[in-house]
Amino acid sequence: MAVWDSYFGFVITFVVIFTLVPYFTSLITSWLGHLSKIILVDSLGNSSQLIVGGLGVIIHELGHAIFAYLFGHQVTHVQLLNLNYRQSGSLGSVDHRWNDRNVYQMLGNFFIGLAPYYMCSLTLYLLQKYLLKAQFSITSLNQSLDINTTLSVRMIFESVLDNLKSSFANASLGMIVLYIVLTIMIASTGYDLSRNDFMTVNKGILPWIVVLIVLGSVLYVLNIRVAVISGSVYFIAFSVLFMFHAIISIVLAMIVIKILGIFNFI
Repeated sequence: MAVWDSYFGFVITFVVIFTLVPYFTSLITSWLGHLSKIILVDSLGNSSQLIVGGLGVIIHELGHAIFAYLFGHQVTHVQLLNLNYRQSGSLGSVDHRWNDRNVYQMLGNFFIGLAPYYMCSLTLYLLQKYLLKAQFSITSLNQSLDINTTLSVRMIFESVLDNLKSSFANASLGMIVLYIVLTIMIASTGYDLSRNDFMTVNKGILPWIVVLIVLGSVLYVLNIRVAVISGSVYFIAFSVLFMFHAIISIVLAMIVIKILGIFNFI
């Protein structure tokens, strides 16, 4: 009997997928994002966090603020970019309060903490779409999943690269340069989730798990396990695809920053 066939197997797997996948893809990307910020400072100096990475900081904090509002938190302070960061040590900040008796607000912490990761990725996607006129194609990935319902990391990575290649092929040189510059500005700082960000995520994990247990139980009773399995595979695939795209953007930022550092650009 497959693990999905039993009630406990189904619910536990459902909870694990929709909790650990977003958590660990964000964690892996954040680790690389933190390394990117270190390279930025080491190569171009402290001021580069504002000059080069200021846009990434703004998008990072906007992610926190937008999701805090969406989940009904009381947002008490928003500073998208702190020009006097040397005094406080913070490039930006969002302070928010929530009701411990409100499950919706409590589980919101899970998404508020991870919001910058998705906000930066969404921004880069929109830049590709509107600056490069990218026509995203995931046909091969969809066909693989439809046939096998299995994951191929290599195929997902190739799908990201194919989309990037086609994007650059269809764009003008000016738009490509602008896209690369904006990508560096965003990826150099935006993906770096702080320890406080993950502490916020951890505060929302338990209520999020409770919600998933209830939802998983309903789905099991409705006997739509096949659709849920298929949906879960797609969720994992596109989460990994999202992560690969973020990693490529961060690596690009680090390479360019290193080159600029050699020539003392800033």
